[in-house]
Amino acid sequence: MIWWVSDPDRGLSERLAIARLEQSADWLQNARWRLDGLKLLLDFEIVEAESRWRLVMHYPDFFPSIPPLVFNADGERLSGHQYGLSGELCLEYRPDNWELSWTGAMMIESAHRLLVGESAELAGHGVPSAHAVSEGQRLRGSYLRLVIPDEPLRLIQAMADGHTEPIEVEEHYYGEAAVAHLTALGGDGDRIWHRSKPVSTASNYKGTAVRIPRGLKFPGPATEKTLEVALKSAGITTEYPAWPPGTYLLVDDTTAWLAMVYRKADGVVQDYGYATFVIDADQQRLPTMNAALADKRIALIGCGSLGSRTAAMLVRSGARKLELFDDDILSPGNLVRNELDWRGVGAHKAKALRARLLEIAPEAKITVQIVNLGGQESSEWTATALETLSNCDLIIDATADATVFGLAAAAARFKGRPMVWGEVFGGGIGGIVARSRPGHDPAPDVARRQILTWCDGKGVEWEMPSRQMEYGILRADQAPLIADDADVSVIASHLARLAIDTLRGGGSQFPAPAYAVGLGEGWIFTAPFDTHPITYTGTEGWDAGSSPDEVKLKELVTLLFPEQAQDADRPA
Repeated sequence: MIWWVSDPDRGLSERLAIARLEQSADWLQNARWRLDGLKLLLDFEIVEAESRWRLVMHYPDFFPSIPPLVFNADGERLSGHQYGLSGELCLEYRPDNWELSWTGAMMIESAHRLLVGESAELAGHGVPSAHAVSEGQRLRGSYLRLVIPDEPLRLIQAMADGHTEPIEVEEHYYGEAAVAHLTALGGDGDRIWHRSKPVSTASNYKGTAVRIPRGLKFPGPATEKTLEVALKSAGITTEYPAWPPGTYLLVDDTTAWLAMVYRKADGVVQDYGYATFVIDADQQRLPTMNAALADKRIALIGCGSLGSRTAAMLVRSGARKLELFDDDILSPGNLVRNELDWRGVGAHKAKALRARLLEIAPEAKITVQIVNLGGQESSEWTATALETLSNCDLIIDATADATVFGLAAAAARFKGRPMVWGEVFGGGIGGIVARSRPGHDPAPDVARRQILTWCDGKGVEWEMPSRQMEYGILRADQAPLIADDADVSVIASHLARLAIDTLRGGGSQFPAPAYAVGLGEGWIFTAPFDTHPITYTGTEGWDAGSSPDEVKLKELVTLLFPEQAQDADRPA
């Protein structure tokens, strides 16, 4: 509904207020109402001395919930307090402070104060800005964008006037923007600063950083004309190449501007000036205790929905060393819950997940083993996988497969490694997350038996379908797990938190080692958020297979290798 049709009283009061203002203020002239379709507009002029500003005020459909908009009728910039070259004026009354009782007449008075205050002809001293522009607002009109950390920016700003330094820039296209990242400062053999390539598919450009003389502000984004002046002042030729483009980073006292320029076949110079987004790479967003995760080696078995979500959470939380184990192929049906997207369909989940995790943390060290643990697999490959598992600081089983769990538990026992595991129940009613730590809990296989006993002790029959095999090798009569991404993500977040707590060491924030987490009504759960802690008894089971009987071991070696044993018994 059009506001002035549904509320004609407000329309009449708006007209009366502006008519009275025009009668009392000689600076307001030629106020005329008109319609643009069904939108109500007011043309008016503000006159002071020899200055005349032609303006138009638009009443939005949602007035008076939001304020009218005041524009220059000629489509030109009138003030520094303006959205873009021809955008609306940023006045005292804005959506962030607007009140329903305020009027269009007040907007006209505010426009008068702004224009008179900034008019050079009237010797105005400017108007204090109340407009806090977000980075999103500032950049929304810029297709070309430079992302530069504040550290290399400060390093270049500290250099002598006119100093030049080699740089490397990585550019990619994403989210309707061409985004360039500064990745290196200094020559190949004399790096001053560098960072990992943030996007593996980005194009690399080598260029030059130029320190603009102090006291001078570069009028970015760069154009051919402004770039030429800056380069000549630094003694750099402007004989631009054909391709790849010449790449220049122009740094003044406040910020940096990236320019790419090349000469077309017809000799015409094509320039591209980038808007700048300075980032604080050292900004602390994670708990300080998470720093311990970076040096921990984590084994993750299963890169399906639960495993992929958990892996991404761990990397975002600070983990940087992961070993991924899975032989499954990503199919379109997996996309309803998996961390991956269509780019990974047809690829091995583990390798696609590795690529995804490196997009989150390019400096991470992630290895992959395409192995079917517990399946018909080469004994050598299985042994290699178990050896790798046993050498990790934490083992995570995200398969919900009993056979895989048994192998992972054996690897955990072999060298006394902590292990966490989780499962999402079919139907999305909930799941279980659990852990086993040497010295605190029984070994994983013992803990699992105690959890099953706890479940049986609830005396509630399990009616949900249970998945006993991996998604990729389901039996013909076995339906896939029914749960949505929200269900899986909740259990994954609990699993990730349990893993992080285990890796950080020290006092634990979890009073119980295992939890049955309800997401809906079913089995023992009465409602969402119905959570049941599960406690263990004892800490046994860790010595199984890890502390051999030395007497029996010597007997075995003697029987297997009698000649070597005799040689070892002879005196030297």
